[in-house]
Amino acid sequence: MDLVSILLLLVGGILCGVINVVGGGGSLFALPILLALGLPAQVANGTNRVAILFQDISSLVFFKKKRQLDIQEGWRLAIPTILGAVLGTWVASVYLTEMIMNISILVLIVFMITVLFFQPDKWTKKKNESLNYKLNFIDILVFFIIGFYGGFIQAGFTYLILAVLVLKVGNSMVKSDALKLFLNFLILPIALLIFAWHQQIDWLYGLVMGTGSALGGYWGVRFVTSWSPKLIRSILLILLILSALYIIFIRM
Repeated sequence: MDLVSILLLLVGGILCGVINVVGGGGSLFALPILLALGLPAQVANGTNRVAILFQDISSLVFFKKKRQLDIQEGWRLAIPTILGAVLGTWVASVYLTEMIMNISILVLIVFMITVLFFQPDKWTKKKNESLNYKLNFIDILVFFIIGFYGGFIQAGFTYLILAVLVLKVGNSMVKSDALKLFLNFLILPIALLIFAWHQQIDWLYGLVMGTGSALGGYWGVRFVTSWSPKLIRSILLILLILSALYIIFIRM
């Protein structure tokens, strides 16, 4: 690995970590770097999970210190999400191609841009953090599907979690940010085991990018806990639009 590759992986990891915490979709920046360095789509997809694991550990530690992480609620959402992720990861390890990856991410981005324009007050108003939301069958199915996508393609998974937690469950954006990372953290070891079994992880690339992601995760928590919900929503919209343009004009 040469110096240019190391710098690309570190910078990509930092961007991925910050963006994933502030809004989501950091993998939209990390995956192209891994692909550009010559990794096949399935190996890039698996290697990216190593970097995300470092970012999640770093950011969750600081969310916990800021008292923004509700672990009890996270565990309530974990089972359907994990089950979906197991199935999604297995499907990705066998069938994923770069074209399928690009199309899936683009569809998700368009969906999220639409969702962010829907009832903007729900994204930005101050909310009661002592919610006692009870999951119904539809909620369980939704989190299973989201988990499937998270296992299939990491990129954009946290967008979906964020949308459901804010619009459906009624959490604030900061609390939802912490919960989405907690759920992501739970499905990552399973995904890593499956990708490792299929020899679809470049551990050296993953560890270097993970170092940057851990630093980015720390900075991301500091930003998101001090910024207003309106600012976070605006940044999220900008990131989504830039990601869509990138996928359309460069990756496809």
